[in-house]
Amino acid sequence: MNRPIERPDEFPERDHSLEDWLYAAQAQPELPADLPGWVRALVGAARTDAGEDAAAGIFSEPARTVPETGPDGTPPRYSAVLVLLGEDGAGEKTVLLTHRNPRMRTHSGQIAFPGGRREPQDAGPVDTAVREAVEETALDPASVVPVMVMDPLYIDRTNHAVIPVIAWWRAPGPVHPATQESDWVRAYPVARLAEPALRTRIGFLGWHGPAFDVDGYLLWGFTGGVVDALLQIAGWDQAWEDPWTDGEPVEVGDLFAALEASRNGENLAPAVLGDRLGGELENDNGENENGKEPR
Repeated sequence: MNRPIERPDEFPERDHSLEDWLYAAQAQPELPADLPGWVRALVGAARTDAGEDAAAGIFSEPARTVPETGPDGTPPRYSAVLVLLGEDGAGEKTVLLTHRNPRMRTHSGQIAFPGGRREPQDAGPVDTAVREAVEETALDPASVVPVMVMDPLYIDRTNHAVIPVIAWWRAPGPVHPATQESDWVRAYPVARLAEPALRTRIGFLGWHGPAFDVDGYLLWGFTGGVVDALLQIAGWDQAWEDPWTDGEPVEVGDLFAALEASRNGENLAPAVLGDRLGGELENDNGENENGKEPR
């Protein structure tokens, strides 16, 4: 567990420090009376030991503990992603996903949740996640109801700590790629993510993790881990032929081959993929061309 953050002496009216932001991350949103039962059940499970156990089964202990400084001696950089759950016209559960434009210089080709770096105007992770999602997808912020702020997940290769914010999409509306950053935005069916035939496990350089076929795109890495945990915590996962067993060597699908066969359009250079494990690619300054951090 990460250490508690003491409340700052005062919160500025406009800009918020990292200490403000981390303090706000410890508070859980109040659940509205009209919250659907399936969302309420998910939140209830996530706030118990079962939620922690699911995360522990997917993310290693180092990934669940944010250090004061990273391998380079600098403090971790924080960001947040929005895990927006809703229902389509047929009442089927959905989660909002984006595809990073392959023509972009960084983060190219990945399937991800909308999200990005903490900015001074953000009082907490909820503000960061919603603001970034609005910028990327033209989402109506009034339709978003935050229901849970998860613990940060640490990506040591890039010295980033990412906080997933789970939210309910009270009034789903149109979304689209609002900038050149993404070329595909969709409220994707959760049932499709849970289909055993569309799930696999891929590996590279000693790392392995869950992956999903999303209409021909490959969802993997940090986002794949969060989706896997979400399915387990909510009880939406189905039995599938996962080759991984606790502490045992496994034979998994080759990441290069899986990406090459996908629609992602990701850079397949080994150095690039190495930096992407657990998150998305950053440049030497820890930012992409839009000043965003990994999601």
